[in-house]
Amino acid sequence: MPFKISRYINIFLLPRLLKLIKQKNTELLFFDQPWFGWLMLLLKIFSRKKIFLRSNNIEYLRFKSMGKWFWQMLYIYEKWTYKISDLVIFVSEVDRQKAIYEFDLDETKTMLTPYGIEVTKTPIKNKSHRTFLEETYQIKSDEKILLFFATMSYAPNYEAVEFIADYIYPLLKQEEKFSFKILICGKNLPQRVQEKLTQKPELIYCGFVDDINAYIDGADVMINPILSGGGVKTKAIDTLAMNQTVISTKTGAEGIDPTVCGDKLIITPDNNWQAFVDGILNNINSTSTIPPSFYETYSWVKIIEKLTLQLQKL
Repeated sequence: MPFKISRYINIFLLPRLLKLIKQKNTELLFFDQPWFGWLMLLLKIFSRKKIFLRSNNIEYLRFKSMGKWFWQMLYIYEKWTYKISDLVIFVSEVDRQKAIYEFDLDETKTMLTPYGIEVTKTPIKNKSHRTFLEETYQIKSDEKILLFFATMSYAPNYEAVEFIADYIYPLLKQEEKFSFKILICGKNLPQRVQEKLTQKPELIYCGFVDDINAYIDGADVMINPILSGGGVKTKAIDTLAMNQTVISTKTGAEGIDPTVCGDKLIITPDNNWQAFVDGILNNINSTSTIPPSFYETYSWVKIIEKLTLQLQKL
């Protein structure tokens, strides 16, 4: 299906999918996100198959946090879609509990399947990645490297870049003995935001990079100053999986289980930028290691084992 808004109202999908269900002798139908709620209902009626839905985030709350006018209509549609599903799987316990409360869901028809990672154990740090960053961006060996990366066309992400420039950077500059560079990675950063980074040599906009893992591994810490948008911030989980420290606002860490992150995830109150900077300064030289329980929770192998057992019950 072409990635167009019209695909979400394409009634011709129904006969095509019914034909595929018959050809493949399908037992269960899986939908990602609630946008095809109408199609889910029609497939349930005509195929008589069980349907389960994966919720990456609670959409109406995400759009409400961004001030979109249509969030109330989305609430009604999203609630209806979840309630016709035979099973709804969530990527965070926070979202699961919110949905149970907000949409009056049957708790037994919900399940937690967190954002998955391929890594199954603590990786070994590659020292050449630090060298690569130093050579590419003329960074001195005694300067600390802070990293933020995201898709910059998304408002909560480019707003985070503004928070870095307006609040975090000035506070770090007040630390006389703290030399640093902040690398900001991701394509499509709005021009007006890029202009905020000018005349600040410690702030480097890298644009799109081919291998973000090299940047994560070569940095001293990853910062996540997010204040809006819903769902689990997957970039934080990917960073933690590489045994890198993450300094995050409360919103930026929402949906991540801090009990399995040890000392690698530092959470500070939203809008308290002094606490955020203190978190950076106090943890940038951390030698702690991500606990094995992190990989037990977030590795795909363990996630699929649990999901398979739940689907067998359907």
